[in-house]
Amino acid sequence: MKKIAVVGSANIDFVSSVSHLPSPGETILGSSFDKIPGGKGANQATAASKLGGEVSFIGRIGSDQEGATIRNNLEKANVDCEFLFSSSEVPTGIAMIGVDKDGNNSIIVNPGANHSLCPEDIDTAGEVVESSKVVLLQLEIPVASVGTAIEKANGVVILNPAPATDLSKELIEKVDVLIPNQVELSHLSNRNSLDDLNEIEEAAKSLGVETVIATLGSKGALIVSNGDSELVTSPVVESVDTTGAGDSFCGSVAELLSRDVDLTETVRRSVVAASLSTTKFGAQDSMPTLSEVDSFLEQI
Repeated sequence: MKKIAVVGSANIDFVSSVSHLPSPGETILGSSFDKIPGGKGANQATAASKLGGEVSFIGRIGSDQEGATIRNNLEKANVDCEFLFSSSEVPTGIAMIGVDKDGNNSIIVNPGANHSLCPEDIDTAGEVVESSKVVLLQLEIPVASVGTAIEKANGVVILNPAPATDLSKELIEKVDVLIPNQVELSHLSNRNSLDDLNEIEEAAKSLGVETVIATLGSKGALIVSNGDSELVTSPVVESVDTTGAGDSFCGSVAELLSRDVDLTETVRRSVVAASLSTTKFGAQDSMPTLSEVDSFLEQI
């Protein structure tokens, strides 16, 4: 069996480059357009595999050309797709993404088949979930399916709580490693704003999770684990597109923890992987390989 099971979403991304992200009611013109594979689950599975991980992906796509494209792209990245189910009743999920000249993005997701991934599907893939050393999940699929996967997991459970969604205290406390950004952490901790590292640390500690890794964009990531905290800063890179950077980080964390790498070193390398992913356009195609991360670390 594979060491990493990723249970999550798979989309086709419709990406347009724009001079700036539109304000409410504003119409702007795009300068380019691409149609590429995406979705948090598929992105994270691809990231982990490109970094050398043994990965199985569990999700749903439509029985359409977009679904075939997603499956082909995952298989090309050496991700096992035995439990990537096809739905004839609903189309493959899509995401509409605008990327401005500074690499910032705005995303709207239409889940499609992702919302058809049900607890029974997780049961069907149960042996993979149960035997994997790391199980990585996100929230672009039904929470009931996330809960079923967590219950079945015997390895390290990593949850990227994105997009921000209400979760029960019981579910959160069954997670071993939680990887939220500041918006998601604010939502989960019921705090209006997290303006500094002390507030972020306190919010993380309030969740009852053994390890919280709060991602801070270009500032890096804050590890809050067993009562201690540590800031890991990001290297300076020339960013062109931040789409998928968080997914690259999560996939890297899963891959490294599947090899029992120390937590601080795991986050240090994952911050680098996320930063490198912003130097190319797109999501899955921008994910760095193990050799690219190693090469970058040798230069700094």
